[in-house]
Amino acid sequence: MLLWIKGKSKLENDNVDMENLHPDVRGRSGRIGPNHWQIRNNVMHYNVNDIYPCIQGEGVHTGVPMTLIRLQGCAVGCPWCDTRETWDCLGENKVALTEAMGTNAKWAGLSAEELLAHISDQSQRPHWILLTGGEPAEQDLGLLVSRLKQAGYKVAIETSGTSAGHFEADFDWVCVSPKFDMPGGREVLPDCLGRAHEIKHVVGKPAHIERLDRALNKVRLRDDVTISLQPVSLSKKATELCIETVIRKGWRMSLQTHKFIRQR
Repeated sequence: MLLWIKGKSKLENDNVDMENLHPDVRGRSGRIGPNHWQIRNNVMHYNVNDIYPCIQGEGVHTGVPMTLIRLQGCAVGCPWCDTRETWDCLGENKVALTEAMGTNAKWAGLSAEELLAHISDQSQRPHWILLTGGEPAEQDLGLLVSRLKQAGYKVAIETSGTSAGHFEADFDWVCVSPKFDMPGGREVLPDCLGRAHEIKHVVGKPAHIERLDRALNKVRLRDDVTISLQPVSLSKKATELCIETVIRKGWRMSLQTHKFIRQR
């Protein structure tokens, strides 16, 4: 028996009664939505799209080796998203982890112990683990982070700031890349900005910086927070705008350096 949290229905043997599911679970266009996680046999499971060692290409930890865990499911809908395959949790795409690995829309349901075992079996085991997505905070991450830290890893998250699944988790680093006014209609939560060690904002035009300023002015930030601007899709105009702004405001610049070295 499989119970989907935030849903009203129990799903037995993957026979899903879509009409009786809570809207948060149905998601877009009748799909099983991303805003859920699973409990199977009293053990929490996480929706995982991919796991692989990488070099962090953005933000404060640029250049740091990490194991990236890409979680499946995102209701934000960023127009420039380069991982759209992680948006929906279609039941038909649920597979074993070995089949889900790589750039595709397939996903696996794994417990914290299964995730840890997979990472520990790899020959490359960076000290840092990065939870990303999709939108990882649409899943309750407390248990997973606790188990990873017990095993000696440092754990970071990159989140859009639109969900609170990381609030009870003891992350070593929280990077919020706030996604304002996106097609999914999700609001950036002030508490997400207030908890961030790093706020990394994707910028395409001056209005995006103005929107960030308005949000920051309404929130009490950490004293040690780092604010960085990242030009959208390496656009020349956006890059020039970010350079001018970070020099004027004393912020930092973030570039997608992993694309320069052909890393995912």
